[in-house]
Amino acid sequence: MKCNEFKNNLTDLFDKNPDSALVAKMTKHMSLCNDCKQEYDEMNAVISTLTISEILSSSGSELKEQIINELIPESRDQKEDTKMKKTQSIKITLKRWHKQSIAVVASIAVIISIFIFTNFNPLVSTSRAAESIMLKSVTAMESLRSMFISMNVRSMEGESFDLIGEEYDFLEYKFWKQFSGNEPWRLEKQGRIVSFDGEKQYLFLSNSSYALTADKNAGFVEWMKLFFNPKDILEKEMEFSKTHDAVYKIDESGDEIILTVNSNALGDFHNNYLKNNSILESDNQRVYVFDKNSMLLKWFELFINADGRSIKVIRINNIAYNIPIEASTFSIQLPPGVEWQKLSEPGYVKAFTKITSKQAAKRFFTALHNEDYESITSVWDVLQITDKEKLKQLKSIYGGLEIISLGKSFTSGLYPGEFVPYKIKLKSGDIEEFNLALRNDNPNKTWVIDGGL
Repeated sequence: MKCNEFKNNLTDLFDKNPDSALVAKMTKHMSLCNDCKQEYDEMNAVISTLTISEILSSSGSELKEQIINELIPESRDQKEDTKMKKTQSIKITLKRWHKQSIAVVASIAVIISIFIFTNFNPLVSTSRAAESIMLKSVTAMESLRSMFISMNVRSMEGESFDLIGEEYDFLEYKFWKQFSGNEPWRLEKQGRIVSFDGEKQYLFLSNSSYALTADKNAGFVEWMKLFFNPKDILEKEMEFSKTHDAVYKIDESGDEIILTVNSNALGDFHNNYLKNNSILESDNQRVYVFDKNSMLLKWFELFINADGRSIKVIRINNIAYNIPIEASTFSIQLPPGVEWQKLSEPGYVKAFTKITSKQAAKRFFTALHNEDYESITSVWDVLQITDKEKLKQLKSIYGGLEIISLGKSFTSGLYPGEFVPYKIKLKSGDIEEFNLALRNDNPNKTWVIDGGL
C-alpha cells in the first residue's frame, strides 16, 4: 500500500463495519510508515478527546464545530482559557489535511459516538471501547472465590508451559486457582507440574524426576500464568494496548460479547528461530468471549498467523467459577528418592564469565566430553536432579560426547540470552544437531545453560 492510498482510505478505519482486508493492509502500512501512523493518531486523538457527555449532548453541527476547534490552530488559540479547564486536551499540527477532511472527520465522529457509547457493535478502535468491556469484566471477577480452567494447547510434553507451536499436537492444560487466603494455584500438563502454595513455587518434571522449589516470583510460568486470573489477562491487554500496536474489534452475539485482538509479534526476528513459538512472539489473534450478563470470561481462543494461514493453538474447553477445590490440589507428591532442590541465582563461575556465548558453549561441551560434571553443575541446573538413576542416565547419554561443530551465535524474539548452533556426536554414535540456549542476565553475568539439549 502506498501513502496516498492509505490517506484516501484513512476514514474507513473508523467506519462501523470496516473491511477486514483493508484494515489489515492499512495496519501493516502504519507499522512501516511513521508519517501515516501519525496521521491516523491525529485523527483518532481528535475523536478520543471529546468526552462522552459532549458527544451525547451535541448536535451534528455542534460536534463538527468542536472538532474543527480542536483541529484549527486559530480556533484553538482563541479558546485557550476554556481549553485549560478540560481534563483532556490535545495539540495537533495540521500537515496535509484539507478543510474537506475536517468535515469528513466530524461526520465520522458522529457515527462513531453512536456505536462506541450506546452498544457493542463491530468497531475497530484503539482500545477505548475494548477497555470499557475489560474494566467491567475485571470488576465482575473481583468477587470470585475459585476457578478451574481446562484448555487445549499446541505444545510439547514436559517443556515450558509458555512454549506453543503450530507443528505441535494439542496437549491438555489444567489450571486451579483459589482466590482466598494466600491465593494458591496449580498448573499441569503431561510431564510438567507447577504449583504455588501461597509462599513458594514448586516445579516437577515427571519424565526426568527434576524437582525445584523457588520463591513466589519464580519464572516457572510466565505468560501462561495470566490464565490463573482472567482479571490479569484483561489488565495485561489494557496495558498492552497502550504500549504496542494492536487492532481491537468488538461484536455482540446473543448473550455474548466477543473481543478480538490482532497484534504483531514482539521481539527481534533478524533470526526467526523463536517466531511463532510463544504467544507474544507470534503474529496472533486473541479472541475473548464474555457473558453479557455476568461479564465473566466464558472462553478464549488464540490463533497464530503464519505463511498466510491462521492456525488455532489455544482453545479453552471449560471454565468453572466458585467451585470447591481440595487443599491437597496445591501440593505435589514426589516419587520415592526425589527431593526438592532450591533454585538460586547462579554464582560467579570464572570459566563462564567475561567470554562470548560461543566460548561458553564450547567449554560446556568440553566438560561433558571430559565427563567433568563438577565444573558445570553451577551453570547447568539439570545436574541437580536428585533421582540417582535419572542422573546416571543423563550422564551416560552426554558424557564423552564429541564436538563436531559450533556455529555463530544469534538472538531471536524476546529471549534475553543467545543461541549457539551445535552438532555433536554422542558416545552411542547418535548425532545431535540443535541450538544451545545460554543466558547471562544474572547479577554475576555468568553464562548458564537454559535449554537446547
